[in-house]
Amino acid sequence: MIGARSLLATLALAGLACGGPVHTRVPDQVAPWLLEDPQRCLLMRDLGEGMEFMAQRCAEEFVRQNGYTHEPPTNDETRWVLESNEGGPWHRIFASRLGSLESQASTAQCSVRQCLVLFRLRRPALDCDYRAVTMSQVFTRLRLEPGRIRYVRCSDRQA
Repeated sequence: MIGARSLLATLALAGLACGGPVHTRVPDQVAPWLLEDPQRCLLMRDLGEGMEFMAQRCAEEFVRQNGYTHEPPTNDETRWVLESNEGGPWHRIFASRLGSLESQASTAQCSVRQCLVLFRLRRPALDCDYRAVTMSQVFTRLRLEPGRIRYVRCSDRQA
């Protein structure tokens, strides 16, 4: 027969194993060498969540911090990443990015080597178009891929 203490201990461990709340912010204390890489996801990972969910959270934070959503970019300049075709002062770059992507990802897919997260473009004429954020399977080397992806069946549904 299991004692009350053993039962409580087992339930407490089971609760921890099921995972606690998902942390959606960067921890207060981050090692300086981690901050030097603006393409590294700094969000705390709940080991109970799948890779796709973590990749989606990282990508959403990345596009938010870099000024692609309706929110202004982060004040932390160490998190800013240029696209391959961008140049010039940051205020102009952010002005061209502002509001271009939805703040929530549409989908995420991970393979053994890489994760891909799609964001819908917010321009009315580009309603069926997406941009892709890619990253390694350990949530480093985040980047917004150049160009856009067109969902050809989307226009069929809108007709």
